[in-house]
Amino acid sequence: MSVNGQKATQAGRYGLLWVTRDDSSPHPYLVASARRAGEAVREIHWAVPLDGERSFGRFVELGGRHGREHPMSVKAVRPRLLAEFARAPEDVLVIYELGLVGLYAGLSKLVRRHKVVSLVEGDYRHIGRAGSARIKVALRRLAARFVDAFVANNVPARDYLIRTLNVNADKIIVGWWLAGLPADLVARRPDAPATRKEAPLFVTAGRLIPQKGFDLLIRALAIYRRDFGPCALWIIGDGPERDALLELATRLHIREEISFLGTADHEALKGAFEECTAFVFPTLQDFTGRVAVEALSAGAPIVISPMTGAVGTIVHDGVNGIVVDPRDPRALAQAMWRAADPQISRVLREGVQRLNPPLRPDAAAEVILGAVALVRENYAPPG
Repeated sequence: MSVNGQKATQAGRYGLLWVTRDDSSPHPYLVASARRAGEAVREIHWAVPLDGERSFGRFVELGGRHGREHPMSVKAVRPRLLAEFARAPEDVLVIYELGLVGLYAGLSKLVRRHKVVSLVEGDYRHIGRAGSARIKVALRRLAARFVDAFVANNVPARDYLIRTLNVNADKIIVGWWLAGLPADLVARRPDAPATRKEAPLFVTAGRLIPQKGFDLLIRALAIYRRDFGPCALWIIGDGPERDALLELATRLHIREEISFLGTADHEALKGAFEECTAFVFPTLQDFTGRVAVEALSAGAPIVISPMTGAVGTIVHDGVNGIVVDPRDPRALAQAMWRAADPQISRVLREGVQRLNPPLRPDAAAEVILGAVALVRENYAPPG
C-alpha cells in the first residue's frame, strides 16, 4: 500500500482511495497523473502483500481449459478489505473491477459516506463465458447497485453495463481511461540480437498462451519470409506455450528469424516499440489489449486482429493500423508486408501520432477525475 498522498488526504476533506489488484500498467501512470493534477491519492494493491502483512486476497487462474478460450479465473478477496474500506478517510473510492472488490466498496458505504467510481474496460460477456460466468454476472449486478459513477472505456463497455448489469445510463460516462506509456518514460533497447537494416522488424508481446495467437503469427512469418524476403520477429513475454512455439518456428525453418526475449520492463518494451517496423497483435480474444495501447502510445503502427475491443475504438484500419484476421496466415503475412511498405508505414505513423492524445496518461486521468468531480457535487463529508 502506497502512503504517498496519505498525509494530504487526512489533512483535508477530500482524497481518492485507488484500489487495484497489483501495480501493473496503466495504474501507476494514472495515479501519477492524478497526483500531478493536485489530487491526494492513497493506493491499495489488494493482491500484493504489504510490508509485514498478508495481502487482501489473490488472483487464481484455474487450469483444465483447452483450446482458444481464456482460462477461467477467480479473484479471492478477503473480507478484511471491507473493513479497510469502511475505515478509509477518503471521500471517493476508485476501483477497476466489480465482483467482490466492488461489493466490498459498496457495502462500506453503510459505514462511511464515500462515493464509488468504477472503471470498466470493455464488454465482459466475451470473456470467460463458461464455468463461473453466471455467478460473476450476479455478483457484478449486486456490486453495480452501490456504484455512483462508471467510466466506460468505450461504447461496448457502456452497453454491457446497461444490458447485462442493468445500470442506469445516467450513471455512465464514456471516456477513454486505459492509458498507454507516458511520453517521458525513457526507452531502452531490449536485450536482443542485432537485426539486418534492410529487413523489417516485427514485435509482438503478451503472455504465451493459445488465446494470443502467437502460433498463427509464426506461421504468417514463414509465409512472409518465403514470399516477401528477409524479416525478423521479437516475441516479448513468457508462458506455457513457449516450448511449443519454439518447436513450431524450428519446424517451419524460421528459428533464426525469431527472438524470444522473455518478459521485459516498460523501458525495454518502449524501446522495442520504437525500433520495430510494426507491432503485431494476433489475439483471438481480448477486451482491448493493453499492450496494443502501449505500442500505439510509443508511436508504433499496429497490425491487429479484429477480435479485440481496440478495433474501431483506438485502432482504425488504414489510419493507424491494419486490421486482419490472424486465422488466415497468408492474409496476416500480406498485412505485415503492407505495414512494412515505406509509403504505407509513413501514413500509418502519421495516423498514430494524430490519434494518440486520448491514450496519454494525463488525458486518461482527466477523464477519471471528471467522474470523481461529478460524484462529489452532492457530497457533504461527515463532520
